Amino acid sequence: MTGYLRSVVILAIISGIIKAFFNDSSSNTKKYVNFLIGLIMVAVIISPLKDLRAKLNYAKDYITDFTNGIFANDVIDKSNYIIIKSSKEKICEGIKEAVISKYNFDTRDIYVDIVMDTTEISAIKITGVNIILTNRASWSNVDEVKKYTENLVGVRVNVTRK
Repeated sequence: MTGYLRSVVILAIISGIIKAFFNDSSSNTKKYVNFLIGLIMVAVIISPLKDLRAKLNYAKDYITDFTNGIFANDVIDKSNYIIIKSSKEKICEGIKEAVISKYNFDTRDIYVDIVMDTTEISAIKITGVNIILTNRASWSNVDEVKKYTENLVGVRVNVTRK
């Protein structure tokens, strides 16, 4: 930028000197000199626009490459997967804690898994619950655990012993 300003100042000084030489000349010569100096001034003043255009084209290409590099559907799919996975984990933990506190099971004796309808990410629905009772919990009344969990969750529950 300083080189640009320097060239404008030098051109202004040189044009002033040239105009001083032709100050006493005929009006026709004076017109041509003024016109020629004006054209040169315009060319010098406009010259950075060429560089600016090149920089804008580079920025446009960079932005286009960057946005094309982001695959929006991949980002959305990964986000949805994370939402579904974390929701499923939290719901399973909640059901497990409720059953453990109700029946006094050990945390290692019960496994909970849920079936979800994830067609609409904003309205995930639980469609079923699967509970596996092992060790000491397997001796409990399966129908009672099933009935309690169905009342708790409001969907079909399968309870099995292992």
